[in-house]
Amino acid sequence: MNGYTGEVLTVDLSTGEIASQPLNEPYARQYLGGSGLACRYLYDLIDRSTIPLGPDNPLVFMNGLLTGSGAPAAARWVVAARSPLTGIYGESNCGGFFGAELRLAGYDGLIVKGRSASPVYLYIGTDQLEIRAADHLWGKDTHSTRKILESECPGKPTRSICIGQAGERLVPYGAIISHERAAAGRTGMGAVMGSKNLKAIAVHGGSRWPLANATKFRSASRQSLKGLRDALISQVFRDFGTASNVDSGIAFGSLPSRYYTQGDFPQATVLSGVTMAETILTGSKGCFGCPIRCKRVVSVREGSHALPEGEGPEYEAVAAWGSMLLVDDLAAVSYLNRLCNLYGLDTISAGVSVSFAYYLYDQRVITAADTGGLALHWGDAEAAIALLHQIGRKQGFGAILAEGVRAMGERYDRSGDAAHVKGLEVPMHDPRAFTAMGLIYATSPRGACHNRGDYHTVEIGMGNPDLELVPGDQFGSDKAQPVVTAQNWRAFTDSLGLCHFAIIPLQEVLDMTEAASGFHLNADDVLLTGERIFQLQRVLSCRLGSSAGEDRLPDILLRPLSDGAAKGRVPDMESMLGEYYTLRDWDAVSGKPSLERLTSLGMEDIATDTR
Repeated sequence: MNGYTGEVLTVDLSTGEIASQPLNEPYARQYLGGSGLACRYLYDLIDRSTIPLGPDNPLVFMNGLLTGSGAPAAARWVVAARSPLTGIYGESNCGGFFGAELRLAGYDGLIVKGRSASPVYLYIGTDQLEIRAADHLWGKDTHSTRKILESECPGKPTRSICIGQAGERLVPYGAIISHERAAAGRTGMGAVMGSKNLKAIAVHGGSRWPLANATKFRSASRQSLKGLRDALISQVFRDFGTASNVDSGIAFGSLPSRYYTQGDFPQATVLSGVTMAETILTGSKGCFGCPIRCKRVVSVREGSHALPEGEGPEYEAVAAWGSMLLVDDLAAVSYLNRLCNLYGLDTISAGVSVSFAYYLYDQRVITAADTGGLALHWGDAEAAIALLHQIGRKQGFGAILAEGVRAMGERYDRSGDAAHVKGLEVPMHDPRAFTAMGLIYATSPRGACHNRGDYHTVEIGMGNPDLELVPGDQFGSDKAQPVVTAQNWRAFTDSLGLCHFAIIPLQEVLDMTEAASGFHLNADDVLLTGERIFQLQRVLSCRLGSSAGEDRLPDILLRPLSDGAAKGRVPDMESMLGEYYTLRDWDAVSGKPSLERLTSLGMEDIATDTR
């Protein structure tokens, strides 16, 4: 197929068998790549009897259709499995260079099954495939692992992904960290990797794959590249990174503070991308083929939080370790972010779990007797650092926090205060400020997810006029239709491998897609394909135990705040969900899409599946 290498690599760690299989063309035509294609492959491999940390839970790595092609900002790849944190469909999306390198090695995707008897890592080259011993890597952090892999793997460049101690110890929100220290963070894919005794995957490629019309593709890509490079939002992210959203978060009331209980934390300005640029920033980096270069490179030269030059915190980490704990020390936040990357932890889930512990301590639900002697006071970064070490090692009180806020809420009889949806911790965009985000969190197939629609970006001016996604009343309840459109659009771009920060006109996206693959699509096709992908992920989560009753926000996010720009506001979830269910054609009890809806989307094989 044009636009694809046409091969998927399969590795069985139980038997040591490595094989290449042809890409399933019907699946690729319906679900494109990335998020959609990963889910379609996974759908055939798991059911409710699959144990998330058992050998029968496969890891499905899949590139987007445009990943590595040279299309601007097309570097994204996904990894999917049954989540050990939520128990339902788990997926994490990552950038960097790993996906492009896997493509250059000749593979659209990689499926890892089974469990090795001892620690191993996988080496993938254009003419060499090996399962190698990794006993010498086990127990090491992600930075040390990457350095050793660089010395052991021939060929330049070799790109790798690996887990840290958190994944080895099966922390349910363990992350996979890429060579460039980007994270496949959400839903615990690092723990699944650890359960297989798979420490790392290193890839070196050098081949190309056929495009439907290479000349037109180069022309379309150059046009998109120029527009993307010159776009105002690209310049903002290039200069100040995603933490530039801190100031707008304060202005809109969407920056969560004091574990979602405080609406205004003006001191957070010292954590912003502007402050970072003026103080600790030493450079920037970008993913494969991306002109935006939003990734921060920072160095803290003095003090107890001194850091050598390396990756800096993005917005989610700044909020999770800053405003959520009322910490107004950028060096401390950067230090906590670095620890997450070294241990291999999702910054969102880890940060929310720690701030929930601070909240429970503040509410006198727990005491120092529970925490192992730690006093958890708002604004104290040192206690958070101590807890993060414990989480990464799964020791002491940190072993309780390592299970996530749903388990913590049940343990301490405060489930209503546990900030999660379907077991996945809530990200750093308060739905009381952007009601559309409440609907997105509640209905996302993998749990609370700001990227399954990212409507907060629409409300602050990063919309898509081609799809009628434009700013409106941030507190309005007429959000069902635009949320459906936004979710379908993101399902489509996540299957192309495009970065969400790449504001590229719809026609240019379609031109690149057609020139690469030969698929002729219009705007209606885009939304139809996106809905097919979204509904498939919904079906799989329902098969794994999710239902309509879980499409709700936690109580703590339905209590009005007494200060900030969203003061007194709460989203009208009941009315929005009612309209949303009608638009999606979901059953009010099971939450499943109707058979008629699935059939209309060309998903007869899914509609007739009674498993």
